[in-house]
Amino acid sequence: RAPALAAAADKHLAGLAEWSLPTAGMFLWIKILGIEDSFTLIKEKAIAAKVILVPGSAFSPSGAPSPYVRASFSVADPKLYDEALSRLAKLIKSSQA
Repeated sequence: RAPALAAAADKHLAGLAEWSLPTAGMFLWIKILGIEDSFTLIKEKAIAAKVILVPGSAFSPSGAPSPYVRASFSVADPKLYDEALSRLAKLIKSSQA
């Protein structure tokens, strides 16, 4: 599933974010370019667009702003990766504008 999610990221997020294929685990960490904190993007806009990710600040003991988001590929159906990352790309573009 990890390669399938990374392929969808390659297709939709190139130039908008950075990521690398994980060697272990169940998550793809995505660094969104051009924003300092992914919290509002994820907790408000992404949820409204039916894209569920976790903002990177949730993993900071101090809750420091983070441009990262964590995407799980262990639960989601791989058939939905393309649509999810297409929606995320649209949200990133609107946030960067």
